[in-house]
Amino acid sequence: MEIQNETVVKLKAFARGEVTWAEVEGMTFEEAKAIAQVGCELAAAGRYEEARVLFEGLVAGNPKDSASRAALGTVYQKLGRLQDAITEYSAALERDPHNPVALVNRGELYLRQGLRQGFTDVANAVEADPHGTTVAGRRAKALVKAITLVAVEKLKGSPQA
Repeated sequence: MEIQNETVVKLKAFARGEVTWAEVEGMTFEEAKAIAQVGCELAAAGRYEEARVLFEGLVAGNPKDSASRAALGTVYQKLGRLQDAITEYSAALERDPHNPVALVNRGELYLRQGLRQGFTDVANAVEADPHGTTVAGRRAKALVKAITLVAVEKLKGSPQA
């Protein structure tokens, strides 16, 4: 079996880390976006295992895709795989430090663990979407409001010096 020269060039570029597997396969942005949309619809319907398979495939094909990594993190979070979720959110943020989904979700997980980095992530999520145009931006604003209300209540209940 003879491999075409173009394929050999792509495979060598993949081996050097210069292209993603999706690029070797010739997957277009539109195709990846369509697969991601199906993954989002599956997750919205509570079909997290099926969504996981799609997003893991997208991430395997293109580990540089911040949106797919954040979506995979969200699916992992829904499945209770919290450390895997944090790993994916962190990988998404390495590529796109302003990804509101990765910021607010990782921030929430860090807050649940009592880590101060959670406050920073949530604040950065609000900064990334100051008008709350995305679901993640609105969640970040709601978290900031809830944190503020809890802090005010604690201050009211603390003895005066």
